[in-house]
Parts: sequence; structure tokens; C-alpha cells
Amino acid sequence: MNKQLIAILSLCLTGVLMSGAAQAELVKTYDGWKLYNSYCYLCHGSDGKGAGPLAKSLGLKPADLTSDERLGKRSDRDLLLLIQGNSPHGKLKDMPQWGRVLPEPQIQSLVSYLRFLHRSRHPMVGNPEQGRELYGRYCVACHGADGKGHGVMTSVLPIKPKDHTNAVQMDAMDNRRLANIILYGDAKEDYMPAWEGYLTKGEVDALVSYLRLLSHSH
Repeated sequence: MNKQLIAILSLCLTGVLMSGAAQAELVKTYDGWKLYNSYCYLCHGSDGKGAGPLAKSLGLKPADLTSDERLGKRSDRDLLLLIQGNSPHGKLKDMPQWGRVLPEPQIQSLVSYLRFLHRSRHPMVGNPEQGRELYGRYCVACHGADGKGHGVMTSVLPIKPKDHTNAVQMDAMDNRRLANIILYGDAKEDYMPAWEGYLTKGEVDALVSYLRLLSHSH
């Protein structure tokens, strides 16, 4: 390992100090994922296809949130109003009026996660909550707390870290490709450290899943 990479590994530890800032950044799709698992999972299921445990118990038929026919024709504003229970087309049968308990910014985050369920071509393979903590510890020094590639390291080294919020570029790489870049570095990026030996498989999977949510935040 050359001296530059050793320096990066050492300076990336500043991510520990900056992780609080990273946690404070609003990442809509990640926040939506947490809200979804608190309020929507029981009916719509972890994959959004409508087969949650409560739906089975009550005989409900929740919407398939991955369906292009259902979500592709609705704007984000339409989805927000439907979740709130304020749609001009009327309430959805058996759909709670979440606007009574959730403020609009949280519902906007839910909409962002619904778009992820609808559009993402890659499954989440780990725990995004753990992935966010790891991202704050190891990645923000180069990629920035918002994932756009403007971390503090860019001011001292000639590097152009990947923009992890670019959904087109991120979706072009499958989960194995992302995991391999994290573990072994990127041949096209001289300054990308190889984290093999530092991160377990579970931690790499968690990072990959957080990257998926990060790339779909809008």
C-alpha cells in the first residue's frame, strides 16, 4: 500500500469526528425507509408488494408499491396527498390518514422511499442503518456527508470522489460490483482505498444498502 493510500486511511478516521454531521444531514430516502418500516411494512411488506403480515391477518389487499401502473402515473404530490388522506380524488379504502400523525416533511421522505421501491433495480442486501453509521465513519472524509463527492479530503488531494447521489451511475453497478469496489478499491480511481480486512461482509452489505438509498434521495 503506497504512502498516499496510507495517508487517506489515516485521514479518513476524521470521518469518526464528522459522523455526527453526517447523521444530521437529511437523506430523504433513508429517512423514508425508517418511516416505512415503522408505519407501512405491516401492510405493504418489506418489498412493497403488498404482502405484509397485517394484510394477511386482516384479509386486506394493500397496493403493490413497486407497480409502474400504480406509481408511474402519479406525481410525488399525488402520492403525498394520498398518504396524508387529502387526495382530491377521495381517501383510499383501508388506508389510514397518515397526515394526522406525520408532518409533511416526513411524508415527503416516505414518498422518496416509495420511488426507490418503484424504480430501484437492485435489492438491499444489508441493514442501511448500520450502513449509514459506517458511511459516516469511513466515507464522508472523501465523499462528503451528503454523498455528492465534496468531502474535506478533496481540498488536500487531487481526487474526484464518486457522487453517490447519482442514481443513473449507481444503478449501472450491481450489488456485487459495489461490494468489490469497497473491498478491493477501484482500478479507475487511484485514491479509492481497499477496505478488505477492515470491514466484514455484513458491514460491506450494509454500506451497499445505504448507498442504494443515498443514490435515490431527491
